[in-house]
Amino acid sequence: METERLIIIFGIAVAYILVTTVVGMWSVKKTKDTESFMTAKNQMNVWIIGFLLMSEFIGSGATIGTAQGAYTKGMAVAWNCSTLAFGYLLYSWLLAPRMNKLGEYTISGALAKHYGEKIKKIVSIAMTIALTTVCVAVYTGGASAIAALLHIEISTAVYIIAVAATLNVAFGGLRGVGYANIIHTAFKFLGLLILCMTAWSVAHNNPDILAKIPSEQFSVFSPGVPASQILAWLIGNIGAVFSTQYVLQCVCSLPNAKAARKATLVAGIAIFPIGFMAAFVGVMSSGIFPGIPSVMAMPAYFDIMNPWLVGIVTASIIASTFVSILACQLGATALMVKDFFIPIMNPSEKNKIWITRIVSVLIGLIPVPFALGVPGMIKTFFFARALRSSITVLLLFMIFAPLMSSKKGGFVALVGSLIVTIAWMIMGNPFGIDNIYVAVVVPTVVILADYAIRKMRGTEENQEENQEKSQAENI
Repeated sequence: METERLIIIFGIAVAYILVTTVVGMWSVKKTKDTESFMTAKNQMNVWIIGFLLMSEFIGSGATIGTAQGAYTKGMAVAWNCSTLAFGYLLYSWLLAPRMNKLGEYTISGALAKHYGEKIKKIVSIAMTIALTTVCVAVYTGGASAIAALLHIEISTAVYIIAVAATLNVAFGGLRGVGYANIIHTAFKFLGLLILCMTAWSVAHNNPDILAKIPSEQFSVFSPGVPASQILAWLIGNIGAVFSTQYVLQCVCSLPNAKAARKATLVAGIAIFPIGFMAAFVGVMSSGIFPGIPSVMAMPAYFDIMNPWLVGIVTASIIASTFVSILACQLGATALMVKDFFIPIMNPSEKNKIWITRIVSVLIGLIPVPFALGVPGMIKTFFFARALRSSITVLLLFMIFAPLMSSKKGGFVALVGSLIVTIAWMIMGNPFGIDNIYVAVVVPTVVILADYAIRKMRGTEENQEENQEKSQAENI
């Protein structure tokens, strides 16, 4: 009986990986040049792009990581994911139309229009590090879950993830990633819904279970998560949405500003319930399965579920893994190709697409050696988002206060904030101050200081000029 159960689960999981990989690769016919690979201009409608926009942020950390945190800290952990909705709503209102009109599909290229070419490579490197950090965390979390469910080695699961994701990106580009991620997103919602219904059903049939869970654990502002942490998640998520390369690529694939705004609204509304569904699963698990390691808060349900349902939920966990990896790989590929490989190699138009595919393969394989030594998933995700928050500050000054930010000030602000943020994280966030605050405050202070210095110099120069004019008139 146990063997039959494993065969059902394994079969559904393998079929899911094969089908979604083929769907992604099928778009190779539509990606005949670098532009179509990176933006798939006008090839997908607003609704598809809306779900595609949210896909980078609903990986393993948004499900397994959130359930793990909620097991001990309560429903408030949901905000680590659900605050992304506020990021998308703000993006829709403030940036989506402007970025669509900008006509630039890399975040580094967009910033270079104001801060100069000197800043482009720094932005590309910082963003690629951030995206690769996310990939490493997702490879690790996804591989651990898949290995446990399918009874295979973690290293084998890592290679399966790397190969399937890399083939999808290398062949399908944004269009392939888009259609594959529609399937992944649908299965993610389905898997979470099955888990929520299972948890509710078990608790309904065993009233004593709810009595084991402190009532404050169900509060969306439970004491296990301080307000400062929720604020840090909010700032980090807004920064991540505003500065993520993949989001910009999606927005640029739409025909006009109105469509860009609508797609980001769809993304915000769709992503909001995910954190709370995963957190509910984790909180209920603390009553149903007391005493287990928190990382098992979600997988623990599989022992009491029908194998066909476990197969679907396993597919949803696989979806959680791929949905983020595909987005991160595509974003990092766009940055490396446009800002490094094409300027250095200066290839013909015909060869650009092959260089793009080769780079996407390299980007997909780089995280593999690092995928077994990562700290807590949520912590790793938010360090990556802290790096991107510094870029967001520069972007907001460029859009809304261009006169306050100079080329030199922007460059110093970005380099300084990256150095200080990384150092702050390595020191373990001294004084209880999260590195996300450092990533926002440092570039803001530098840009404002640069503006003040330039204003003072300008005032002094004007005074000297007026004195010279006065002296000339007296003569």
